[in-house]
Amino acid sequence: MPVDEEKDDVEASEPEKKPKGSMVKIIIIVFAIILAIVGSVGATLYFAGVFPGGDKESAEMSEEGGAEEKSKEKSEKKKAAKGPAIYFPFKDAFVVNFIDKNQIRYLQINVEVMSRNQEVIDSIETHLPKIKNNLLVLFSDLDIGMITSVVGKQKLRDLALEELRKILKEETGHNEVEALYFTGFVMQ
Repeated sequence: MPVDEEKDDVEASEPEKKPKGSMVKIIIIVFAIILAIVGSVGATLYFAGVFPGGDKESAEMSEEGGAEEKSKEKSEKKKAAKGPAIYFPFKDAFVVNFIDKNQIRYLQINVEVMSRNQEVIDSIETHLPKIKNNLLVLFSDLDIGMITSVVGKQKLRDLALEELRKILKEETGHNEVEALYFTGFVMQ
């Protein structure tokens, strides 16, 4: 056998060497990805309060908008600390007429207002003529489609509450009316 052929056989019989550096890099990258996933799941569970030591306040602060939720809870606690709900019923019902398909129709709405501040209730009594006037104007500018649906009635209630708050803000500087309710709603 010639020497050149032996050299070829020796080269052919030697196994090819794989670079060890690329395999180590792949293992490190996979390990880092798994570690990041486990860390994020663990942190989420910790801040959600699943693990001991994860308190509700830090969970709220870690979530997006956590500061807003915390301030909302504080305002709710503040409202509860002020006292129970105080209702102010408007003694007279609001009666308005409107035209529907060339017929005159009548609407009677009884209204009550709720606040937790007695000063607000007193302000409503003081400014009752202006409040009644603006609500009458609002109620008389209705169409039949709005007041026959539940959504329309809710929208009307929201508009009336907004108008009441606007008047109180203009007249007294505070508008702590929490809700306005229709306690009677008759249409003929």
